[in-house]
Amino acid sequence: MTENQKLILVLLILFINTLTAASYFIYGFIRTRKQKNNGETEKKESMCKYNILSLFIFFCPVAGVCFLGFGTLLYHIFFDSDIDLAAITFSKERVDVMDTPDVEEEINLVPMEEAIMIEDKENLRQLLLTVLRGDVSKSISAVTKALNSSDSEASHYAASAIMDVMNEFQTTMQKFHAELEKTPADPEVNRLLIEYLIKMLNAGFLSDLELKTYVYTLQHTCENVYQSDQKILTPEYYSSLVQLLCRIGEIQTASAWVDRLWQAYPENIETYRCILHFYFETKNKDKFFAYMEQLKQSDISIDKDLLELIRVFS
Repeated sequence: MTENQKLILVLLILFINTLTAASYFIYGFIRTRKQKNNGETEKKESMCKYNILSLFIFFCPVAGVCFLGFGTLLYHIFFDSDIDLAAITFSKERVDVMDTPDVEEEINLVPMEEAIMIEDKENLRQLLLTVLRGDVSKSISAVTKALNSSDSEASHYAASAIMDVMNEFQTTMQKFHAELEKTPADPEVNRLLIEYLIKMLNAGFLSDLELKTYVYTLQHTCENVYQSDQKILTPEYYSSLVQLLCRIGEIQTASAWVDRLWQAYPENIETYRCILHFYFETKNKDKFFAYMEQLKQSDISIDKDLLELIRVFS
């Protein structure tokens, strides 16, 4: 290779290296501009990173590109993997599973309903304190019953717990609404909202007016999901919505959702459970027995509860 050829090769390498460094800088500039969710500080830090790497490529013609390319390859092979967020969630449920139950304490407690009925103040207070030390939302229905206790101290405990749950519920709902304003059709957010509403509306701590308001919210959310992506709505979601609509007296709306459930999941056991329960509650004998007969003729595996229902009405 002659001297002129060597010079041309060096110049070609420098030209390609300069072009690579400039391209990387432009790529970083464009990508930083597209980061709408990041603040100005994050954008400056990101742009600074691209500036330094561009200079590194420029001043190290061959080694810089090889080093960065090899480093990126190793990163994608060994480190670029999805993180299991569930594994690092500080969930009370995980702690409860790991804790050894206090057998001595548990066997000396009576059900809260019995403690209220016989006015056992000592046991009732102990029960409430035990509930308040854990996840109150899981036992909110039992705590709600303690509001009717003749013991003023127990009623105060219960009222305080319900107020805390109510405040947390309203705060969570505000977060859901704020998230849905940004991305109304986000399937995951809508699914989580439906699950959360079903759980809290069945807890029994809301007044009749509040229950009706939030059932309408649940119905509106399910309607939006039904229009956009019906696959998100499971038979359990349909069934819970129908039960809640019946509870607030919206029988006609509940009937429409029963029809939708039948169209979406005609061969599901939860579908028959919901439909039979609905027509039993609305005293529609013809449809009740028609669907029961259809269930008996189907190939669906019947569980213990439905089998007992069939035996009673056959």
